[in-house]
Amino acid sequence: MRHDGLYFQTRGPGSANDRWAAVTSQSPRPGVVIAWHAQATLTVTNRSPRAPRAVPRLTGLSKAGVYAAMRRAQLYFKTVGPGSTDSTWTVALSQSPPPGTRVRWHDEITVHVSTHRPAAPVKRTPVKATAVVINGTSFKIGVATWYNYVPGRCATWYLPKGTTITVTDLETGKSITCVITDREGQGANRVVDLNETQFAQLAPLSQGVISVKVSW
Repeated sequence: MRHDGLYFQTRGPGSANDRWAAVTSQSPRPGVVIAWHAQATLTVTNRSPRAPRAVPRLTGLSKAGVYAAMRRAQLYFKTVGPGSTDSTWTVALSQSPPPGTRVRWHDEITVHVSTHRPAAPVKRTPVKATAVVINGTSFKIGVATWYNYVPGRCATWYLPKGTTITVTDLETGKSITCVITDREGQGANRVVDLNETQFAQLAPLSQGVISVKVSW
């Protein structure tokens, strides 16, 4: 302000005793032309901008909402999932770490995104995840879990690599497709291991396992 020949007044925590640490907003906004020696108003805080802060809730927000929330929290984020590589994603499906987690200033949050918002859930009778495998000529019914793997790819023990399968959540009816490029242990009690991005499109990662039908 001294460089531009302007005065300012402060308001907010720390302004009364000049112990404020950072500016949170200003009036007029940056770039507005005002008279020499005019006075601007700065809203300040006595909280250090480098202090730990809580991760905001991002799940369900639009791209604009995610950017705004992370800017307010002064945190960085990276995206994984459909539309993440070319920035065509439109909605956040899940996040890590979860909302409310205390992290360091400018830490990076992982946001699982998609190019379209999931359909509204349909009320169905809950299906308990079970390790029993039901076999058909071109399908298996059993449990699915997730692990940190390449988006769009998955693992089974009973189909050849390169096979494209459809995985349907028996509780919600949601489906995804993936290509088998990895191998579970022979005779595993799971019918498929999904990458975390596609599991998140079917159910929250925190659920761990879900009952699914695998078709090919």
